[in-house]
Amino acid sequence: MKSLLVYIKGYVKEAFLGPLFKLLEASIELLVPLLIARMVDQIIPDNNQGDLVIVVFWLFVLAVLGVLVSVTAQYFSAKAAVRYTQGLTDDLFAKVMRLPQAERDRIGHSSLVTRLSGDTFQIQTGINLFLRLFLRAPIIVVGAIIMAFLLSPKVTLIFVFMVLLLFILVFGISRITAPAYQKLRKGLDRIVGLTQEQLSGMRVVRAFTQTEREKQSFAEENNAYLKAQVKVGHWAAFLSPLTFFVVNVSLIILLWRGQQYVSMSLLSQGALMALVNYLLQILTELLKVATMTTNLNQSYISAQRVLEVFQLPDEDILAPIEEYATDKRIALEATKVTFQYPGASEPSLTGLALAVQPGQVLGVIGGTGSGKSTFVQLLSGLRQVTSGNLTLYKKGASPANLKEWREWVAVVPQKAQLFRGTVRENLLLGMEAVAISEEQLWLALEHAQAADFVKAKEGGLDAVVEAFGRNFSGGQRQRLTMARALLRRTPFLVLDDATSALDYLTEAKLLQAIATHYKDMTLILVSQRTRTLKSADQIVVLDKGEQVALGTHDELLSTSPVYQDIHYSQHQEVTHG
Repeated sequence: MKSLLVYIKGYVKEAFLGPLFKLLEASIELLVPLLIARMVDQIIPDNNQGDLVIVVFWLFVLAVLGVLVSVTAQYFSAKAAVRYTQGLTDDLFAKVMRLPQAERDRIGHSSLVTRLSGDTFQIQTGINLFLRLFLRAPIIVVGAIIMAFLLSPKVTLIFVFMVLLLFILVFGISRITAPAYQKLRKGLDRIVGLTQEQLSGMRVVRAFTQTEREKQSFAEENNAYLKAQVKVGHWAAFLSPLTFFVVNVSLIILLWRGQQYVSMSLLSQGALMALVNYLLQILTELLKVATMTTNLNQSYISAQRVLEVFQLPDEDILAPIEEYATDKRIALEATKVTFQYPGASEPSLTGLALAVQPGQVLGVIGGTGSGKSTFVQLLSGLRQVTSGNLTLYKKGASPANLKEWREWVAVVPQKAQLFRGTVRENLLLGMEAVAISEEQLWLALEHAQAADFVKAKEGGLDAVVEAFGRNFSGGQRQRLTMARALLRRTPFLVLDDATSALDYLTEAKLLQAIATHYKDMTLILVSQRTRTLKSADQIVVLDKGEQVALGTHDELLSTSPVYQDIHYSQHQEVTHG
């Protein structure tokens, strides 16, 4: 695991020039009080207008130069911080995409979104502040103390005592607020997760008139986050007034002692003004340091959260898959397959045993929570069996690794997934390296019963697809997703209730087209409709995570009570309708 510091490698020049120009800016600011002291002590008492003009001119030059240097420093610091975050975010996103499904589930999608957006931005803010202040602030503080020592060694003790006291305050409050900021990031994860849940389920919320309930739920979570934020804010808010208090007390002591030294001719009035200026410069920098410390605390916490993701192992999709001795004339075999989700009290699927010949249709049916979706995830290679054996074969050979396994299987999910772009780009998803003609695209659309509405769209294959396919109906989205899967012509096609939004006639035409034009493809058809599964070569019936029956439609109607209940309940609905 590489360190997060590696992302600054390409921007070392900017990371060096930013602080360097800030150092130059600090040096310019340290010169100003000396010029003012000379003007008060020598030029004004002597009424030397020529020297006064020169000093005023140099003050103006230093002011302009200070602005230019400051802007340049800000530019380089911001560029280094932004570019650093860009590289970090790109790699973090790629890392999330490589994580095993179990790890993504453990961390949570909302937390991953927060780490990709909020945490990386917080790191960017911390880097920007650090590059701007880590040299400037010490130089101003140390330089002001040195200048004060040159002007009056006795008065310098006031400066040293003030700086030490303020550093103790900053360090102490930082130790208190650091754990609180960690809790705040976790609270933000929960709010993002709740927001995602409410937005994705908006139609259901409105349909069941649960808007007020969801608003209350969000308000409760948000209030908890607010209380935690206010609590840590109270501690952080102490820093600024305490800093002002210490500096103002120091300023009072400085003016009191300085006036005594002036009356005893041990200190000039110009030198006293310079000391006051240096004290105020220290105040300004220490306030910036306090702000930087707070931000660096949060950035450190965000960096730890990002680093936690980077330290997780990648999903090894190239690891060899053990080949089991079996009858390789079959296409799909399951032997005592059991799967249990991490942290679950009991398996979601157990005792699955079946064998499917090449080109056959396997139907999968069962009630809610029966294990259908788990079986689909196992077939698609998103999860691996806990015990038992699930094997695919193509011409007697099994997949060499998980990558090849996934290339063999095309999945059409129950919730159709389309991406922002065009119809063509969605169909060619994952097939950029393969030469696909327009005739092949239209043929896949025709087989998926999608050609008619795509032709009717302005642009045809280049018609715009909005995010999540919002400008298409549910049935259209399913058919486009089906066309994308058929275009790949994989040995295995898994339809996970992928025709639920289609009418019976369109569904029948689609399944007939698959049976006619994709005879070599082994079809796994997951459906709630016994009518859809009627022509399957065999149907596996699942109930509460267990395989309770296996056979043809007619056999199951005679032998399986579960299948009978599903079939006759649907038959009665059709009859009454």
